[in-house]
Amino acid sequence: MTEQKQNLAEIARKKRHLHLIEKLQGGKSLTKQEITELEEFEAEPLAPTIVKTMEEVAKVMDVTCRTVQRWKQDGMPSTKDGFYDLEEIKSWHVLRNQKYKDQDGKAYWDEKIQQYKAELLKIELKKATSELIPFSEHTSILKNQIRGIKMGFLRLPHYIAPKLYQQEPKLICEILDNEIRAIISQFAGVPYADKDRKESA
Repeated sequence: MTEQKQNLAEIARKKRHLHLIEKLQGGKSLTKQEITELEEFEAEPLAPTIVKTMEEVAKVMDVTCRTVQRWKQDGMPSTKDGFYDLEEIKSWHVLRNQKYKDQDGKAYWDEKIQQYKAELLKIELKKATSELIPFSEHTSILKNQIRGIKMGFLRLPHYIAPKLYQQEPKLICEILDNEIRAIISQFAGVPYADKDRKESA
C-alpha cells in the first residue's frame, strides 16, 4: 500500500470513528457491529512488533503452527493480553538455541528426560494409589464381567420359565424386568435388591 493510500485509509477510519461517536452522543443506539467497531477504534493500538495469533508468529518465524505451539509449551513469551511480541520471541528463540548449541543439545535432552521421568513417576503414583490399573488386569476384569453377564442371560430362560408359567402379562413383565435389572446391576458392580425376594423375606 502506497503512502497516499495509507493516508486516505486513515482519514476514512477517523471519519468513521467520529461518525460513531456523534451517533452515540446524539442519543441513537448503535448496532452490535457498530459497537464492535467503536471498541476497536478506541482500543489501544498494538505496537508494530506485536501480533495476535500463533499463526502470525509461525509466518514471521517461518515455522509451522505446531512448532509455535511446542515453543509456547517450552516457555515462549507472550504479552499480558495474550498477544505475541515478535522481538521478544526472536530474542527468546536465539537464547534457547544458544543454550542447546553450547552444550551440543545435552541440556535439551536432559530436560526432556527429566520431564519423561516425572510423567513416569506420576503414573507409578496412580498405580500405587489404585487410580490406575495395568491394561492386562483391566482386560481380565472386563472379560470376567462380560462372561458373568453372558452366563446370567443364558441361564435366565431355565431359571425364569417356572416363575412365568400361567402368570398375568403385567406380572410377567415385572418379573422379567427384575431379573434383567439384577443381571445388569451385577455387571455394573451395583447391588440390586429383587422386589420379589424383598417381599418374600
